[in-house]
Amino acid sequence: MIADTVLILVGVISLVALVGISYNYSLMLNARGKIAKVEALEQEMKTLQRELKELKSQMVKYQFKEAVPVDKGVPKSAVNTAKAEAADSPLKQEVWQTFVDDYNNLARSMDVPKADKACENFVRNNRLHLLICVEPSDTENGGGTPLYAPVDEVELSNFWAWQAPGKADVFVVVPNPLVEYNEELHNHKGMKETFASNYEKGNFKQLQVKLPAQFTQRLGAWKIVQPGVIKVQ
Repeated sequence: MIADTVLILVGVISLVALVGISYNYSLMLNARGKIAKVEALEQEMKTLQRELKELKSQMVKYQFKEAVPVDKGVPKSAVNTAKAEAADSPLKQEVWQTFVDDYNNLARSMDVPKADKACENFVRNNRLHLLICVEPSDTENGGGTPLYAPVDEVELSNFWAWQAPGKADVFVVVPNPLVEYNEELHNHKGMKETFASNYEKGNFKQLQVKLPAQFTQRLGAWKIVQPGVIKVQ
């Protein structure tokens, strides 16, 4: 009789344990399902953010392409010709070297938290102008010069322009280090027209400026005077 009672108790305990294990397993599966759903939602959110950024960029391009002024030169005179030639001549390295060194230090730290805030501070502290290329080649006006236009947000910009000291219309230009360097940026957003580089294919999040590009800005029209040199890695 005692043996039968023990067997019954063992059976009851085993049954309770089995129910508990089944319940815990179902909870674990449910938790995994919730985690998978959260991860899927996060991925969808990131995709939507990228698409929204691209849409905003395309809207800005569309708005500025019609309105962007084209630098057709200055009226010919002895004074204006001399000023134009001075502005179009390459800047000496000592003019831009400190700025480029600071920029390269910033560009090397794009994989750290709050890199976007660091870029915003750099833009503000150096009073940079934010630009995009609205037309890699100005085919409508019969030329091969890219058309550039200003934007208001750091995340929308592809180029940063720093005014050369003592020169009202001469600017040193570097890429926005926050923007991943890829085939789209290289071939369709004016980067290969603005900078020579070692880029062939792939995606890169690190870059270094070897030589900044030089732009002029006259009456609101941005014009590339000398392409720069960058290295992606």
